[in-house]
Amino acid sequence: MAAGRVWAWGPLNNAPARDGICRMTDACLSGSEGTLLCGGGVPDGAHYEKGFFYEPTVVADLPDDSELLNTEVFGPVLPVISADSLDDAIRIANSTRYGLGASVWTRDIKTAMTASSQLDAGVVWVNQHLRLPPRMCRLGGMKASGTGRENGSGAFEPYLRSKTVLVKA
Repeated sequence: MAAGRVWAWGPLNNAPARDGICRMTDACLSGSEGTLLCGGGVPDGAHYEKGFFYEPTVVADLPDDSELLNTEVFGPVLPVISADSLDDAIRIANSTRYGLGASVWTRDIKTAMTASSQLDAGVVWVNQHLRLPPRMCRLGGMKASGTGRENGSGAFEPYLRSKTVLVKA
């Protein structure tokens, strides 16, 4: 990897997904909203001619009404938000209308458990993100992210019909 080069993750599902991310980050690139810390574009080169790639991107200083903070982006864009305390961080995280997943990064197990119990998210990872063991309990979100459940044996329940039969001999 060349020094200073950000390699792309991807590809995204389709052109509209990539183009939506481009549109959302354009305000950061132009300097009219937030601060672009790294990434922020479609990578150049023969490796990326086919597919819908977008560079891993980190942005900061976004206004509360930013689309990047109020949309499920589903792409390699990480908005960084400062908080003054754990309570403030939980308030900020819970202020979105979405709740698919959250990550807590801490060395203090009490902080991890407090945050996990108060975050409105279907999955909370502690000191990791997006690890989904196959036998994990159901994966699903809360609020506007609450449609559908995946993973684990409990994911089969919506597809099954159960019946109870009581027989007195």
